[in-house]
Amino acid sequence: MIFYFQEIFMRALFLLPLLIVPILAEATVLTPGAAINTIGSQRMLTQRIVKAYCQQGRGVNPNVAKQQISGSINQFSTQLTNLLESATVPESIAAVKKQEAQWQTFRTLAQTPPKADTAKQLDEIAEGMQYDAGELAKSLEAAMGKPQGKLIRIAGRQRMLSQRLAKAACMQSWHASPTLKSQQSLAQKEFAAGLVTLRTSAQNTPATLKQLDLAQMQWVFLENALSGLDTAADNNIATTSERLLEVMDKLSNQYERLGN
Repeated sequence: MIFYFQEIFMRALFLLPLLIVPILAEATVLTPGAAINTIGSQRMLTQRIVKAYCQQGRGVNPNVAKQQISGSINQFSTQLTNLLESATVPESIAAVKKQEAQWQTFRTLAQTPPKADTAKQLDEIAEGMQYDAGELAKSLEAAMGKPQGKLIRIAGRQRMLSQRLAKAACMQSWHASPTLKSQQSLAQKEFAAGLVTLRTSAQNTPATLKQLDLAQMQWVFLENALSGLDTAADNNIATTSERLLEVMDKLSNQYERLGN
């Protein structure tokens, strides 16, 4: 019997480091370009989570939407830790800590059973978070002092807009709102203008231009879905917005590497 408990104890000692490692894992200190890229990703995730929450409530690929919420929450939390570790000036520290405080409420609401009223509340918080993150990205772009900084920020904003468009469309299906309709219309104009800005940059490489071609193609598909020309518009908006996000994510990463 004594030997049995000794064996259990030794196994526990062996497993203990494995349990501690994730808790003690160090955050990543981000380069200026990576910080701008990460903040752009945070902006996108606020919109993506609301979009997926709405899709659950509307019954649009609900299982996929649930997985997207879970994955987005994990990604946001990890990136928030990295941003907290990387912020060095008082303004940046205050901005990231504000995000952290808002995130606690947002994350909790996003994991509740989908309800229209909760979706509105989530969207209100997301609006504040993504706006504040956008202002922080602008200040970091100025501090970076390289033309690539602007490209990283705009490409990151394009990621956010791909999800913002899909979110606005889904939310309108749940409860029509002039504000949401205006938000969708403005986001479409901003996305189209953003593609032009990125395309005309002298900093582009053959790889980034190829990615921009792919983005343009996916953008046409998303615009068609948003116009209601497709018979299954809700599903098409959901899937096409994800494909466009994937393309823009790769482009954002390419611009980040150019800025290093």
